[in-house]
Amino acid sequence: MAQRLNFDPSNIPRPDFSGNIYVATRRALIADNDSPDILTEELAIQHLEDQWETENAALRVLYQVQLDEERQLVEQRRQEAIDLENKREAEKREKESELAKKAEEKRTPLHSFTRGIGVISIPQQIHPYAKKMMITRKYVPLWYLLPEAAAEAKERSKDAIDANRFQIAMDDVDNATSSLSLVGSHAVRASPNAIPDSRLTWDQVMRAKSAFLSALPLGEFTNEFVAMFAGFYTGMDMHPEMQEINGDRIMAHYHAEMRRAWYDAFERRKPFDLAVFSERTLEESRVEIQRQNNAKALKEMQSATAQLRRELQQLTQTPAPHTPSPHSKTRPAPYPPTSPRKASGTKNSETTSFQRSFRNANQAQLARCHRCLCRDKHDIRRCTRTTLSGGKRDVLCNWNSKGYLEITHGTHAGLELCAEWQRPNGCTSRKHPEKHRCSGCASTLHGAEGCPDGQ
Repeated sequence: MAQRLNFDPSNIPRPDFSGNIYVATRRALIADNDSPDILTEELAIQHLEDQWETENAALRVLYQVQLDEERQLVEQRRQEAIDLENKREAEKREKESELAKKAEEKRTPLHSFTRGIGVISIPQQIHPYAKKMMITRKYVPLWYLLPEAAAEAKERSKDAIDANRFQIAMDDVDNATSSLSLVGSHAVRASPNAIPDSRLTWDQVMRAKSAFLSALPLGEFTNEFVAMFAGFYTGMDMHPEMQEINGDRIMAHYHAEMRRAWYDAFERRKPFDLAVFSERTLEESRVEIQRQNNAKALKEMQSATAQLRRELQQLTQTPAPHTPSPHSKTRPAPYPPTSPRKASGTKNSETTSFQRSFRNANQAQLARCHRCLCRDKHDIRRCTRTTLSGGKRDVLCNWNSKGYLEITHGTHAGLELCAEWQRPNGCTSRKHPEKHRCSGCASTLHGAEGCPDGQ
């Protein structure tokens, strides 16, 4: 393949062969026996000019061929792009035609009614988006089952658009597997005011529970599934955790995690019994709520510290010195006050404010990981550290298949440990004293929070 030219040969100026730089070349041509026709300077110059013109002409021809090939390639690609676009347009029109046909088939047929017979009461109404998702057995945030969600949908329905119009829309159930659909312009969509399950209060969960259970038949769930979901909510409501501090927040977080996990498993065709309580997920919910409390306490501490600094700055500011008038008969009071009692009172006030900030800082301390005894922020559900945070020995426990901490080596290998025992307040239950051992050193005198082997 010929080498491509990156320049136009016609733009190259012809050298001045009559110049001094070509003196040696001209003399060599005159003295060359192979060039008997070149006898003078003028003939030598003419020979050099003819030779340059011949070489440049060959380059111009090569460059022109190169330009023609490039034009052909550009035209070919342009035509291919046009053909591809025409093909896509044809496929799009065919797809829209198929979608319109399917949409027509899905329209609710007209059924006859008996004149003079009305309805005694209106059935319980739910948000249209929740109804749509329940029919397709898809996950829907529990907020859509609350009365305020139904009230919002009722208000929005007053401004409904003409139902005879259609539009192309993307299914918003799962972005990874979503597809285009031809839907009526009046079709229900997700609410911009929806609240995820992780932010619902326990009171909201309980208020939406009945509507959720009543809506399960929309998806033709069997009685077995309805009983499972009912047991799920009953088990949470009756769990001893509800009697603990922050128990309602922990259980609301547990509800959000477990319900979402069940629908994910259901999509993979591997559902599990949701009514069976997961102690490991409950422990993770405790850790998450503790993390939120720590973050809130830390924010309050920072706010208190900033306020303290402002107060100290105001106390340490000294006003401009007072210059008494020479005609003044009374001596002005000194500033700032020199009374020991007042100064002591100011100091005590500052100390009290600082002590409050210090207590808030202690409350913001992160809980220990029950596996490696570390207080650093990391995913305790997947902790893979091999040594304790104090560096004294290897980790003693690991999570077993049931989600409990289990001693993996040593004298007590195979023993499942009580997760409540590892927390700051310990466990008051007497049903399993053999499980009351530290997850860091296997001691029965303390749990993970009090273990001296951690940091």
